[in-house]
Amino acid sequence: MLKLFERNTVFQVAFIIVAIVLLWYKAFTDPVPMEPDGHFAPLYDLLCSLSLSPTLSVVIAMLLVASSAFFFNLMLTNAGLASQNSLLPTLLFITAASATSPSLSPSLIASLITIAVVNMLLLRSTLLTVSSDKIFGAAALIGIASMFYLPSLTLIVAYLLIAVNYRLYSWRDWMVFLLGLLAPYLLLWSVQLFTGGLLPGFHAIAQDFASISLFFGDFTPLQAVANGVLLVIFAISLFIVWRRLGEKTIVWQKNATTVMLITLAALAMLPLRQLFPANLQFFAIPFAFCTTQRLGLIPRSNFNTQRSSWRVRLYDLLLILIIVAAVLC
Repeated sequence: MLKLFERNTVFQVAFIIVAIVLLWYKAFTDPVPMEPDGHFAPLYDLLCSLSLSPTLSVVIAMLLVASSAFFFNLMLTNAGLASQNSLLPTLLFITAASATSPSLSPSLIASLITIAVVNMLLLRSTLLTVSSDKIFGAAALIGIASMFYLPSLTLIVAYLLIAVNYRLYSWRDWMVFLLGLLAPYLLLWSVQLFTGGLLPGFHAIAQDFASISLFFGDFTPLQAVANGVLLVIFAISLFIVWRRLGEKTIVWQKNATTVMLITLAALAMLPLRQLFPANLQFFAIPFAFCTTQRLGLIPRSNFNTQRSSWRVRLYDLLLILIIVAAVLC
């Protein structure tokens, strides 16, 4: 099956459509309406004011996930991190982003914006650094994401390590990042100043960060096992990719590190949301990349031997297990 994912585009598209139907079926049978959750999310609150029907909200969310997954696949391909013939990153991103709470939620929107942040910070040439305009753009996108979902400010943690990876140590780089981060907030604060919402906005931000707590959500034993399976598969794939970094070129290493460092932002976000079952939406980017690389280790020679044949089947079963676990979440 994985071999078809490298050769047959029609099969890939059909498989992805089937996966989307399985993952979003519950969301359509019992659509969740968009409602302000009382936290600081001015842009999400603006969307809620449109009073979209629950079904339309689910349709928009599904289309956003599918289109973002394709853009993510294209981003990896252009950066040399994925095969040009494979849509496996698209499938795995959709799987992770849709596994928990498939709806037009603040966290989903912010996690999709993260793709654009990563795209800004990937290298496209042998020049091992990022230009100032891309630093500003990435920082501005982080600011915009936080206006949908405030905990996404933890992306700053990932950026700090990415800056170390690219040696962006100069004061100019730090100032560009700070100005980019503040740019959307300066616009928001200007509007709030004339509408009387400035102080309530600051109070909402303070309340959100003051409400940090470690707690578990409601889940069934089956959901716990499914969520745990996906987390274990991701952890193993992340370790394998990290261990094999030395086998790749310097540009590949830096780009792969940029993608994987998003994991730290997702982990730093856990105290601001439930610990378990883990919401996989912010893990979707590194999950899709690392698992694609893990499944890409399928034997490519001596397919007639019994050992290789069993390994191929195991990799196919692993992909099916990922889809099933995501549906059960």
